[in-house]
Amino acid sequence: MNVAIILAAGVGQRMRNGGLPKQFLKLMGKPIIIYTLEKFEESEAIDRIIVVCHGSYIDYMQELLHLYQIRKVTDVIVGGGDRQNSLRRGLAAVVENGGTSEDLVIIHDGVRPLIDLPTIRENVRVASQYGCAITVHPVTETVVITEVEEAGIENFKKRADTYSMTAPQTFRLGEILSAYQKIDSLETADMPLLDAAMVFAQAGGEVHLVKQQGANIKITTPEDYYFLKAMLELEENKFVFGL
Repeated sequence: MNVAIILAAGVGQRMRNGGLPKQFLKLMGKPIIIYTLEKFEESEAIDRIIVVCHGSYIDYMQELLHLYQIRKVTDVIVGGGDRQNSLRRGLAAVVENGGTSEDLVIIHDGVRPLIDLPTIRENVRVASQYGCAITVHPVTETVVITEVEEAGIENFKKRADTYSMTAPQTFRLGEILSAYQKIDSLETADMPLLDAAMVFAQAGGEVHLVKQQGANIKITTPEDYYFLKAMLELEENKFVFGL
């Protein structure tokens, strides 16, 4: 079974809107989280969906699922205090609902609504073969990596060899649970483990890349919101004019 875990427990402090969390903001009359969920609802590679939600919005989330007829969602659970705790709760929900070690979990951000079906499908294919798949986007400019305000030639990285991590990230359930158990026994890590892929790598797992094409941005700032609006309008106009 392939279970999508959609992380939607954030409060959107960087949006500076002073109201609704960013995943519930509406564009063209529809909340951002619904655009995201509709992609996973449509994907033939996804069997079930678990939404990890802020505790204050559980009922509202349930109302949206009913209104927009998102039928694959089997659970809406309360998230943790940060991303990792929310993710752990999502994984626990998969186990509690009978998940086996061979099942795949597809982890995605509720505020990445531009994810496309081929990327979801390729995540499932690669993770089925290797146990892990993470989505990355090739960078378009040369990257400089340095801890100080100067750089030598060794700090410049070829853009052909450099990627930014996006989502989804997909794992065999047994392997990602084992990775979390391993890092719990470690005293420290070299850098903060911000997501499941970093946990998997820190625990010694081999990470396999899925290269996405097109935009798959995470909506975190007001500028992102307006970029998403433009992208949705572009898609709508393509349909209207048959482009």
